[in-house]
Amino acid sequence: MSRIFIILSVLILASCSETLNIQLDPEVTVFLSKDSEKTIRLTPKDKEYTILNEWLNESRSDWNSTSGRYPSGVYVQSGNYGIQVTKRHVILYDTNRPDPKAIYIQKIGKDELSVIKNIGLSR
Repeated sequence: MSRIFIILSVLILASCSETLNIQLDPEVTVFLSKDSEKTIRLTPKDKEYTILNEWLNESRSDWNSTSGRYPSGVYVQSGNYGIQVTKRHVILYDTNRPDPKAIYIQKIGKDELSVIKNIGLSR
């Protein structure tokens, strides 16, 4: 009986992941959780923009549905989406509402996207 439960659980979890095609706008605004007064504008000429855009293109699959809010990190506003990069996750927010809502999440390695995570330190 427990084998059936495990197999069903794995199938359900595997079917919950989504494939997304997220494109950054030509100019995005970055907000830092450590310094909410500071904003940074990024364009394709910036290394951080290029790294995040490449990661989004390479990481189209394995997004899981989520809800709620996640503390800390760097928040990137791009069009109808907000992209939050924390120590271990990238969270995609729907910003077509008065109060942005987390809709998808993907785990990342602790060293992955370190340039984005540390953007406030380098500028």
